Amino acid sequence: MPNPRHHTPRRQQDPGEQIFSCRHFGICGGCSLLDQPVAWQLHDKVEAAEALLAPFLDGQRVASSPPERPQRHFRTRLLYPVRQGHDHQPIVGIYEYRSHHVVRIEECQTQDEWLTALGRAAERVIGELRLQPYVAARRRGQVKAFWARLASGTGEVLAGIVTRPGEFDEGKQFADALIDAAMELRSSGRGRRLVGVMHSISDRDDEFLLGDRHVPLRGRDHVLDERDGLTFRVSAGSFYQIHAGAHALLYHPTIELCGDVRDKRVVDGYGGVGAFGLRLAKAGAREVLIVEDNAAACRDAEHNAKENGLANVVVRREPFGSATLPRDPDLMIVDPPRAGLQQKGVGRVLQSNPKRLIYVACAADALQRDLPKLRDSGYRVTAARLCDLFPHTEHVELVVRLDRE
Repeated sequence: MPNPRHHTPRRQQDPGEQIFSCRHFGICGGCSLLDQPVAWQLHDKVEAAEALLAPFLDGQRVASSPPERPQRHFRTRLLYPVRQGHDHQPIVGIYEYRSHHVVRIEECQTQDEWLTALGRAAERVIGELRLQPYVAARRRGQVKAFWARLASGTGEVLAGIVTRPGEFDEGKQFADALIDAAMELRSSGRGRRLVGVMHSISDRDDEFLLGDRHVPLRGRDHVLDERDGLTFRVSAGSFYQIHAGAHALLYHPTIELCGDVRDKRVVDGYGGVGAFGLRLAKAGAREVLIVEDNAAACRDAEHNAKENGLANVVVRREPFGSATLPRDPDLMIVDPPRAGLQQKGVGRVLQSNPKRLIYVACAADALQRDLPKLRDSGYRVTAARLCDLFPHTEHVELVVRLDRE
């Protein structure tokens, strides 16, 4: 089904602006605005964000900055469903728009080129080993997906195959063949290196692609990334931003919104592997509490704090909505999932009563739902910024600063 959101640019294009083309555009659901210059996309996203958040902005503008580099081949996370084609051979790729039909991806303007080549190699290996794609409607087959993660600061890549529970006798063969294939792939710019292959096990019977458990097949179970003078270990089950330029697009402007944190008490809610918390500790915070309920991410955050010599960081494994938080911290930063803070999360923020709150929102509508109670409890939006981590899509990532009146 063609994507009805794709359309021909209507405005006059600046000669310096670049539009990218892709043979899959209009069919693949991976992006929807590739036919528009990023400047247009940013303008429309800022306009939509200001309209949505107008009741809370008091006339303030939502800040944004054009990216320093062309926005192509920036996505560092690959997640491909595996399906059976008409010739009974496996197809690995991206879903069509609003469909579970899979498009075999030969090129991609948003995904790292090496990862795209690795996806094609994985399809060949799956076919050669005669691994059977899982068919949810019939509860038959085994393989659900193939995934890979790139640490763009180091070039390290971790990959995995997602299967239903049960014996996976072909696991070692798959890992060996994939590593051999990866060694043959050419890298542009910084080199790429596959450092580990995982077996991810999905306990769900539906089309959901992510694994619940991760078992190493060969090599490491994590990648190491280096950004802003810090080293981050990121394991298979941990969240990590997928834009190669997230340090410039998200972390730098967000840390700037935090203000001077020297000798401050900081709470990092939904803290993951410590992407915000470690940067704040490095910036001089007296103590940083990272609250995270994902076990793998907590282990990574603890490791990362120790490896970076940040003794002032404490990691606590708890769901943020039921966590015991310190009273009156100087700063709290929250980066909740798409559903937002919701009632429990907002309640925890208000109970803790931070002097300043930084809300990183990956869904603007969820932010809009959470803001009224924060405002009614004495918090005022003092700055807002759009961070375009998903160019060529309608997705909007927002960061707002709220100060206690």
